[in-house]
Amino acid sequence: MPNDPFVILGIEKGASQSEITEAYKAKRAEYQEHVFDEGEAGADAARMLETLDNAYKQAMDYNHDSATVTGEGDSVLEPVRQALKEKNMELAQTELDKISYRGAEWHYLQSAVFFKKNWLNDCKKQLEIALQMDPGNTKYTAALNKLKTNMNGAHPYDKEGSQGVYGASSNSNGPSTNRTYYQNSTAADSCCATCQALWCADCCCECMGGDLIRCC
Repeated sequence: MPNDPFVILGIEKGASQSEITEAYKAKRAEYQEHVFDEGEAGADAARMLETLDNAYKQAMDYNHDSATVTGEGDSVLEPVRQALKEKNMELAQTELDKISYRGAEWHYLQSAVFFKKNWLNDCKKQLEIALQMDPGNTKYTAALNKLKTNMNGAHPYDKEGSQGVYGASSNSNGPSTNRTYYQNSTAADSCCATCQALWCADCCCECMGGDLIRCC
């Protein structure tokens, strides 16, 4: 049995935290199915689960230590925050793409870019990844809850193949993509769009230490 946690997980050294997490979940689910097998097969599966748990922790610790040594800590995200503050989404995305260490805060800021572009499904996924990496983070939890409220209340057609989504089942003439897009055809929709912008601005302000909407 190899000792290298990245070999055990089946990924390359230097993989992002999200890649480590996905590999760990996939392998754990594979061995979990055989834990209750009879005889040595079940015992081997149980041992592998313990090995995977240790490998996951070691890989995550390695990534964290590497980020500290190479200076890829929180300060590297400042250009992204500044671009968000200036409402320059293209620059924010460019700065995000430059960063190799993609921790929870990276995914949170990526969600802010997607939100500003009105790609709500992608925004939600990034927030969920951020919470997987940093469970209990109140900032991420609040942002995800606001997004879910927005998606469920303001836009009931947020799913593949439905109104407002480019794709095979859409009547839109736009390019095929899994991004979520909404057309504001009513006054109510315009109001919701305004709320979206305010929520996004509030999230960005909170990133910078401020609070645009003090009641939430």
